[in-house]
Order: sequence, then structure tokens, then C-alpha cells
Amino acid sequence: MELPVWKLALVLSVLVGSISTKAGTGSNAPKFVATHEWQELQEGQPIPQGLHVRINLTTGKKEAKLLDPADGGPSTDSSLSMVPGEELKDHPAAGTGAASDPQTVAGMKLEALREALKDIPANTYEEDVAEGGEAVGSRFKSYEQIKQELKDANVELKSDSEIMTDLFARFERALQHTPADRQELDVLFEDLEYLAHQIDNALQFIDRGGVEKIVWPSLNRTGDAQTRTRALKLLGTIVQNNPKAKVALVERNGGSNLLSALGRASTTDEISAALYAFGGLVRKFPFAQKQLLTPHGYSVLYGVWEKKVELKVKVKVLQLIADVLVDYRSAIAAAGENDATTREQYRSTKLLEGLERTEFCKHSAAFFHQHKAALIPEDNLTDETVKALHACRHQLCHEPWSQCPLFRHTLLVLRNNLDHRLDEDVELVEYRREIKRSIDELVVDLYGQPKDEL
Repeated sequence: MELPVWKLALVLSVLVGSISTKAGTGSNAPKFVATHEWQELQEGQPIPQGLHVRINLTTGKKEAKLLDPADGGPSTDSSLSMVPGEELKDHPAAGTGAASDPQTVAGMKLEALREALKDIPANTYEEDVAEGGEAVGSRFKSYEQIKQELKDANVELKSDSEIMTDLFARFERALQHTPADRQELDVLFEDLEYLAHQIDNALQFIDRGGVEKIVWPSLNRTGDAQTRTRALKLLGTIVQNNPKAKVALVERNGGSNLLSALGRASTTDEISAALYAFGGLVRKFPFAQKQLLTPHGYSVLYGVWEKKVELKVKVKVLQLIADVLVDYRSAIAAAGENDATTREQYRSTKLLEGLERTEFCKHSAAFFHQHKAALIPEDNLTDETVKALHACRHQLCHEPWSQCPLFRHTLLVLRNNLDHRLDEDVELVEYRREIKRSIDELVVDLYGQPKDEL
């Protein structure tokens, strides 16, 4: 793996941003007046402290400007990260030791850092040979070259793979504490979630046994809901929009374990995290739907509507089922020859039959009616609920809902309350009108034109 030079310079410019360029006392160079635009520094020109300094890789000259808020953080699009060397694990307190030495930056020798940087613009590295035998100069250094050149500067570069190895080892030690270090675990989960957002890192996490070593042990901590919640969020991050990760998780019996975790969860945060992971696994993945959307699976999902948790979590169950239905109909309706296999995969889930057999329309109507009072002041949740109901009525719930007086009553209660509150907040008038129009469309579709009274 090779790292473009400009990315290295970008990361290192953050470190040298607070270094003042030192000039000889006898320099005749004019005083540098800093602005928010990059300006070229003359040889030996003194500058005030606290500026952002970089090397322009095109000209090979140093440039400086005033620090912007955006300059405070490192680049996140690189697959390499820079961390302090092993000897910097214990940082001196402010005003003492190396931290206050003007010849160091974060404990790194200034001269060594400059030596590592000074030849970057002029370097031509190993040449690649293109077709026809023509040599092409490469402007990239290998990972090992960069590590070697920065060794004397006390800067350590680590790949995402190496960072993940360290996190695995730290996590195993953290879980051995009784009770586990809460702050340490939270930091580890946060770092792992960040890495898992990249598809390759998520797959590497699974291949290294991260599910068995980190996720399942965390979910088995019966007295630690916070750790279980963090583990479920991590699992959800791993499978989001990552088909290979979904397959790998199902092969490791991850679906049934996740369904069990959802059934055991009892708090708003934990159920929300479990639904995030469960939804990430089954959406657009008919194989997982066939395995998990069974009578038992539906029972677990419907059971969330009966738990004493926040309404927003209960609405997520309705949205999940609506999303799966929309995906199913889209796949079945696809007309291309290349979609034939996909159609068969979705048909094999027998989604509509499963929802009918478990009386989804009846359970969802009861949930809708029972929570109408809680929905009235929550415009956003009302909007999300009505949109999900729209998706579920087609080919599934139109007939049972059209014959349910309580369902009609709930729709009209929400509609009339929105009508009465249209002018309460000027900024919400149009949004509430949009929700009201959506309710009206559903009422007309199910029952014909509504009456003014309830």
C-alpha cells in the first residue's frame, strides 16, 4: 500500500502549524504579515508564532497563513493514521518537560521532523515501466519508506489494520476488568465504529474474529446495558450497505443472535441500536429475510410495540417493515432479464404470506390506535408513521384497514388536530399541511371522501 506524498504533507502540516520559522538575527527579509490566504515565505524570513505552515509540493517553497478552525483536524480520507511513538505514551504536563520545549512539537524533535520533510518536493521515486517499455516517474512513496523516514522524528504511522490489531488487544484487556473500565470501552467502541464505516475494514473486522471476540461477549454482559448498546451499534455499522459483511454475519449465525438480542432488550437506547443492526442486516438482503422474518421474528418485532420505551423506537419497527415491503415490490416489479434471479430470491422469502399469517395489519392498526394521543404533538413521528402506513396498505393492508373503524377514527383525529394547530407555529405551517395532505390521501384511498366530523 502506498501513500501519496500530498496526503503525508497534509497530515504533517497540522503538526508543524504552530512552529515559528526561525531566522538569523541578521536577516534583512521583510516582516511577514499573515492573512487567511497562503503566502510564500522568503528564505530566513521570520514569522510570528501560531501560524499554519506548509510546504507547497508544486513550488517546493514554504507557505504560511493564519490558522482557520478547519485546520485543527487531520485528514480522514487516508488509510494511514499518525500516532505518537511508543516513548510518548505518557505526555508531560503543560509547562513541563518536552511539552514546553520550543524545539519539539508534541514531543517530536523539530529538526528531525524538518529533515523528514525537506526532500519531499524534489524527490523522484522508483520508476514504473508502462506498456512499450517507457519509464514513468512515480510520485508516491511506499508505506514502509514513509515509516522509515519519519522514524527519527518520533512519528509512528499505522495502517488501519495495525490500529485494529491494537484495538482488539486493548478490548480484551478492558473486558478482563471487573467492572470493565467504562471510559476505555467507550473509546474502543468509538474507534472501532469509525474504522468499520469503511467496507474493507468492516470485512477485516469480521475475518479477524471481531464478532466472536468483541460483539458476542459484549452482548452477553447481562448487567451492562451500555456495553450491549455500543456493541449493537458497532454491528449495525458493520453491516450497513455492506453485502459481503451481511453474508459473513449470517454464516456466523449472527442473524439469530441479533434477533435474540432484540428480544431481550428493554431500554430505548438498546432497542434502537438492535433495530439499527437488525434493519441493516435484512434490508435489501432476501436471504436474511427468509431466515429471520419468520413467525418468531415477527413476534419479536411486534413485541417492541408493547414495551415501555419511547414512541420513536416503536415507529422504527413500522418503518422497517415498510422498507422491506417497498424493496420486495420493487424487486418483483423489475422487468430486466438480469433481475430474474433477484425476483426469485425475493419471492422465496414469502414476505406477504408471512405478514398475513402473523396478522401484521391487525397488530399495526392496534399500535396506531393505542398511540394516537402520543402522536398528536409529535409532527415528525406522525409524518413517519403515516408514510409507513401508506407503504404497507398496498397489496397487504388495504382491505383489513378499510374495514376497521378504529383505524379510520385515529386518522381523522390526527388530521383534525393538525388542522387546528396549523397556525400555532409559522415555520411549521407548510410541513403540517403536507402531513395533513398525506393523511387525507390515505383516508380517501381507504374510505372515500372524509366527513368533517369524527
